[in-house]
Amino acid sequence: MAVMVATKEEPIEPILPDIWTVVQDSYDSRVSVSFPKLTPHVSMMVDELYDISDEMGMLQVWDHSQVTHINYYSKSNQSFIVKDDTCTVGGIKPQDPYRLFGWLYDAYNSTEGDVNNFLYGPSALLRIVRDYERQVEYIGEAEVRGIIANHWTLEHRLGYIIDYYFAADEWLMPYGHTFNGKGVKQPLRVKVEGMEGNPWDVNMADIAQSITYDFTEFKPYVDPARRKNFLVRSGVDCPQRATLDTDMITPPSAPGRFQVFFENILSQEHVHEPSLIFRSWMYFDSWSKLLRLDINPDMDATLGGKVFKSIQDYNTGIEYVIQENGKCSMYPIQPHQLGNMIGSSAAGGIIMSDANGLFYLDDKYVFSGYTETRGLKTTRWTSTRDDIYNPETQQNFKKVVVDYQFTAPGVILDGEREGTTMPIRADFTVYHDDNTSAVLTREVLNLLHMQSSFEIYEFNPFHVGECFDTPTQRTWIKLTFAGDWHHGAAQSPGLFKKDLINQLAIGTGSSYIRFPEVELDHDLEFVWATVLLLEPAPYHLQFYKLEDRKPSVNDARITFNIADEDVCAYQCPHILKIRVQTQKGEYIAIGEVEEILGDDPILVDLLASDFHVAHKHGRLLNGDVDLTLKQESYVSCLASCDVMASFECETFSYCYDSAKCFLSSKIVNIPVANGDIISQTDCIIVTRSHTDDYSVLDGTVYLGQPTQSNITANPERCAYLCDTVDTFTCRSFDYCYSDLGCNLYDQHTVDAPDNMFNYSAGNCLHYSRQAMVDFEKHPNQVLEGSRDRYVKDITVYNCAQVCEDEPDLGCNGFDFCTENNGTTCFLTSDHYSDSGVDISNSPVCDHYSREYYEGQDRNSYAHNKNSKYKYSPGDMAALGCSMLVISMALTFAGVYFYNKR
Repeated sequence: MAVMVATKEEPIEPILPDIWTVVQDSYDSRVSVSFPKLTPHVSMMVDELYDISDEMGMLQVWDHSQVTHINYYSKSNQSFIVKDDTCTVGGIKPQDPYRLFGWLYDAYNSTEGDVNNFLYGPSALLRIVRDYERQVEYIGEAEVRGIIANHWTLEHRLGYIIDYYFAADEWLMPYGHTFNGKGVKQPLRVKVEGMEGNPWDVNMADIAQSITYDFTEFKPYVDPARRKNFLVRSGVDCPQRATLDTDMITPPSAPGRFQVFFENILSQEHVHEPSLIFRSWMYFDSWSKLLRLDINPDMDATLGGKVFKSIQDYNTGIEYVIQENGKCSMYPIQPHQLGNMIGSSAAGGIIMSDANGLFYLDDKYVFSGYTETRGLKTTRWTSTRDDIYNPETQQNFKKVVVDYQFTAPGVILDGEREGTTMPIRADFTVYHDDNTSAVLTREVLNLLHMQSSFEIYEFNPFHVGECFDTPTQRTWIKLTFAGDWHHGAAQSPGLFKKDLINQLAIGTGSSYIRFPEVELDHDLEFVWATVLLLEPAPYHLQFYKLEDRKPSVNDARITFNIADEDVCAYQCPHILKIRVQTQKGEYIAIGEVEEILGDDPILVDLLASDFHVAHKHGRLLNGDVDLTLKQESYVSCLASCDVMASFECETFSYCYDSAKCFLSSKIVNIPVANGDIISQTDCIIVTRSHTDDYSVLDGTVYLGQPTQSNITANPERCAYLCDTVDTFTCRSFDYCYSDLGCNLYDQHTVDAPDNMFNYSAGNCLHYSRQAMVDFEKHPNQVLEGSRDRYVKDITVYNCAQVCEDEPDLGCNGFDFCTENNGTTCFLTSDHYSDSGVDISNSPVCDHYSREYYEGQDRNSYAHNKNSKYKYSPGDMAALGCSMLVISMALTFAGVYFYNKR
């Protein structure tokens, strides 16, 4: 008889998870620490961050109703302990403020070949498993907070027994994470038994304790939004702090010429809500030492009064205040005036710390880490100041901590050159003079839409034409240049005018505020520039300038001592019989000429902002040309391409010698391949730029489902598809060079959460379309009585962005008006389609109604939206224009002056 015996299969012992690899890299954890043996029973909560690539970590500890921040940086061998507003700086291995076993871990003591990372905090206990892997004993299954866990234990050589509890199920990692699918188990709890001290009583002797660490959160990565916590808290004075990177010693500097929209926000201690105390456009040129502020009470939070602009000339010490109605007043610039105007003496003294430049950082500023502001990676520079003026005491504040943020290396703002650094934000923390450990106020200065050129004003935003409006105060100077217009000034009239003003200001000694207008005209051989000068013409401009030589006695009829050359030039036309003939030429007073010119300059911006030069000295292949136009000027060729209706004109060639215009629907790559062009020295190839209407994020792709996918040759072609798709409204797209993939989406970048983006796609770009696509234009119409707020002198594209970013109004559209005194953007909370809205006609205005509300209907959006006032980088950036080098020499062929009638 056969006897069957049933055997019970032994359970398979789980494998100890490779948790040390996780802790060796980057992680984000929250740990609850319990001390049952202490009386009374106490606990603490610890937030931890660690990043191996930057060799830095952070602890935030809540205990006994107090918060302690600990930041450590292995590269610079520094640690910072911040309690309240007190900061202590130490080495990389500070005395353990909590005197607990296992919180300090140095990889030097671990297995040979390990990464030399230094860890501090409860999560360092997870690294000990690596050193004792062979001594770890599996106990069995257990339940931790309702989760089935595997329980291991080990005996440490220092006499401690450590129990580890890891989740039995595999750890679910985010899509694409390096640990995805590797069988890593999430840590749930660590229990340490042994001799421990009291973290809150350093005098208490060690006693036998059983301390429990519950990992309520643990991520093997650090979210971008959490990375700001790696920085020491702003506003604290950390004595003896050194740079966190030895390659970052010299503080950055702002451009010498810029425009910026800034807002100053003040937070007083023990006051719950911060207040916006000032908001304004600012224009500054350090070379000419001129500053302009546009004051608009409707835009500003607290400043009353009328709209005006303030132009401050630091060469003469005069401020020109020009009201909206053109009334001008002049005052001496007072000490510390900038701070008084913007509502904060501290902010004024800090940003104007150097008389020759705003946002100047001296060698007292120390690099204190990388961070992110408004989607831009920035460097932070910190300094404790004792040189900021306090108007209340008429002495300097005893302590002000300044944290400046500049764009980080490699960040290029729209329209700026590589290597240009821009200030993005500044935080000022002012301490009491009688108690320098107590904070008085905190201020934030947001610097928005900064760019190193003046977008709205063609060449001179500092002129004071309103202050010199009588004929005796004005002079027109007419300059004649020998040169080819089309190959010279026509390619960049704005730059030509700027160079001309520079030459005149230097040559005549006139201030830049005295040049409000420049008109250009030309024929086949000459270019004429007519310049309005807000003062009587310098007399020496009435003469030809001959080659330098030493005059002899026979060259002169009359000699006398003079103070400067303009005095000599004044004497010559008043001595009527003087006409000096020399071997080199004849000195002749040209005399007065009267001409009648219009008040407005002749604008000759021939190269439109949405086209740029793709290739010089060549034209398109005949097979790529869709239409050839003969005897055309460059202007009409560009205009023909821009308005062509029979086909989509994307590129054109223009040849100056033959005056031929070649229009094409082909989108060319830049640089243009040699096989796609016919070499010809008098020709250029100009192409339409579609990506100018988008902001770009390098190395980023959207993780959502694309509305449409394509294969295209380059980002320009992908932008063209986004612009012209007719089955949906395309608002953003991804382009990847690796597979030429072009994915189109129907939502803006700002509408998607951060976790919907992959920021490590090195060969990909994400483009987000400007806000104008969300609006429908209603030509020559306005909403009567519905204008809630307005902004002066901005473009229609920027007006659309301001409407979408408006925090309180609930902007549903805007009227955009162009008149002689500039442009005005009127925001309205009414919608074009609402019943009862009064619509009327206007010859100078167009109405734009908002039709897209972040993927929601208008009612849902208005109900759910959060207040915000943000400006994405480059929203107010200058319209880029690729320009040819001016080939014309700035030489006077003739000079005339006359009083304007």
